[in-house]
Amino acid sequence: KQWYQRESTGSSPIAEKYGHLWGTTTSDPEQKQLCRNYKLGVYKFNKRPSQGVKHLTTTAVVDNTPYDIAAFLLNGKGLSLSQIGNFITDLRKPLSMAVLEEFMKQIDFTALPFEQALRHFISKLRLPGEAQKIDRLMEAFAERYCDCNPNTISEAQDTIYVLAFSVIILQTDLHNPQIKLHRKMDLESFIQNNRGIDNGNDLDRNLLEAIYEGVKREPIISGRDHLDFLESIDKSIIGKKINLMDPWRMLMMSTQMHEVHNRNEKLLPEKHVRNIFLFNDLLVITKQVQVRGKATTKTTKERVISTCSFQYRQHFMICSFKAESWSSQFYPYGVRLLDSYDDRLLIEMSAYSEDDRTAFLTELAEVTWVYRALENDRIGSLGVADKLGQSTLSLHSFNSDTDGGRRHTHTLGRRFFKSNIFKTPKRDTLGPSSSLFYTKGISSTDVRSSPDQESEST
Repeated sequence: KQWYQRESTGSSPIAEKYGHLWGTTTSDPEQKQLCRNYKLGVYKFNKRPSQGVKHLTTTAVVDNTPYDIAAFLLNGKGLSLSQIGNFITDLRKPLSMAVLEEFMKQIDFTALPFEQALRHFISKLRLPGEAQKIDRLMEAFAERYCDCNPNTISEAQDTIYVLAFSVIILQTDLHNPQIKLHRKMDLESFIQNNRGIDNGNDLDRNLLEAIYEGVKREPIISGRDHLDFLESIDKSIIGKKINLMDPWRMLMMSTQMHEVHNRNEKLLPEKHVRNIFLFNDLLVITKQVQVRGKATTKTTKERVISTCSFQYRQHFMICSFKAESWSSQFYPYGVRLLDSYDDRLLIEMSAYSEDDRTAFLTELAEVTWVYRALENDRIGSLGVADKLGQSTLSLHSFNSDTDGGRRHTHTLGRRFFKSNIFKTPKRDTLGPSSSLFYTKGISSTDVRSSPDQESEST
């Protein structure tokens, strides 16, 4: 179901462990809770790396050692490569520096040419925007490359460091579209920039020529993560839609269903087909409108996305609705979405089979649980007191007229609990075009202990 899962760096037990945790669907309560904590930690890491690592180590998903944290960054599924680069280059935190050291030790550059080794290293992360952080990464790369390949290019580690930084500058210069063609760095300029870097001596010209031609022919790029695939989905959906490019947003599932307008009328197979994208914070419903042309991507699922256009229909934020199953004479595998606030019917759909319906409801239940846990942690970090038992309240306003479908979350302070807004709830409390969503959160202890029973509705 994860179309953009990262390739494991090996067949080690740690790599298998994290790959297993991400895609596991089990009925065992302990294993299920472990998978939930893993996903919750990944979402937190993609938003704030330090909080994600803290959650994963606290819940015993990852051992609280630099070695295990580095192994998680190299083998974990769903991690943002940009956040990996930001975390291991945080010079203010000793833990990040220790993790960077272990991170480099777990990458093997033995017998790799310089250019290939640098490509392999950058594929594990995305270079930060700050020059100071890039400098720290190139310094760590030079140290590890010299350990794996002593005296291959030079005896001095500083020589490898300067050459690596020079190649990054060359990459930016050659493949930046904002730099005009006549101003791009040529071979002689690149050789001139690296003159005398080996303790006053020049490096082999053939080595520099091979590096220049290799970078010119093929850019040095980072590996693919969920943001790359998210961008392809965002470009494929046309119309007035919500912006999907959020660093912590991830696609969890995609499926097709029929939108049902009349239960007593049977639809033709090609009528009212809806493509549904379930993310970790919202549900987007679209309609496929056309096929563009020949696909250029590699994987089958990404080929479907890249060759199709989807007309945006509507979207619903997770926890603003609940899902129920239903059936009729013509639609035995029905799913309805109801407003969490007043049980108003939002949409009725029909799956193609019982397996499709069960898979959708199961994945939606998991996404809802994790999202509520995130909301509970977010509100708890703001110091909002719970005045209504062991639950947390959050108020979401969805104004389709003014904000184009963006959600605004308002923290309910003490003065809001005493207001009349919950005594006589009205849909137009926030305005004629707004909706109120009442979300009952979960206590902080629920993050580690999954409820034994789950209701039929999601």
